[in-house]
Amino acid sequence: MFERIREDYAFYHTWRHRALWALLLFRFGQWSLSLRSAPLRWATGKVYGLARIFSPIFTGVAIDRGMRVGRQFRIVHAGGIVLHPEVVFGDRCGIMHNVTVGTNMDLPGCPRIGYDVFIGTGATVIGDIIVGDGALIAANSLVFFDVPADALAMGVPAIIYPNKSRLRRPKGEATAAHTRPNTPETEVQPPPAKAA
Repeated sequence: MFERIREDYAFYHTWRHRALWALLLFRFGQWSLSLRSAPLRWATGKVYGLARIFSPIFTGVAIDRGMRVGRQFRIVHAGGIVLHPEVVFGDRCGIMHNVTVGTNMDLPGCPRIGYDVFIGTGATVIGDIIVGDGALIAANSLVFFDVPADALAMGVPAIIYPNKSRLRRPKGEATAAHTRPNTPETEVQPPPAKAA
């Protein structure tokens, strides 16, 4: 538990970050489940249960200790985050605020999310699906089907772009959509001279 807490603190660099407190409670809850002493497990479980009631109010994150999470799990911005207890995250995953990951209404099963996956602001990922390693879920997207590795899922419902790295421009390279020709209409004109 303490090694994971050190990793979490190394990312946030401050005890004032609400996401850090949500993760601390999550780590404490998982540690509580791993205790061999039944009375100690019971007592720490009650402390966890009480704290979990207030955690979404103060941290903006509803996360259950039953969720399986890999190393370096990052909640970039806390607020409006709801994660189902049966969700599985691989290593080095990150999520933004207002993200929901869980079941698809009355259908059983939760998402299994691979390594190095990033879920953008306001995204909803639901159902018994697999999100492949390195995938990117764009902001405000709805994903309820499998996402291949290294793909971009964007839209409502999401459209899959198979290779997200092909969508990126090399640094410093501009496209026609991002540049304007220097025509008389677009040139910056000097201000008119003041009359003497």
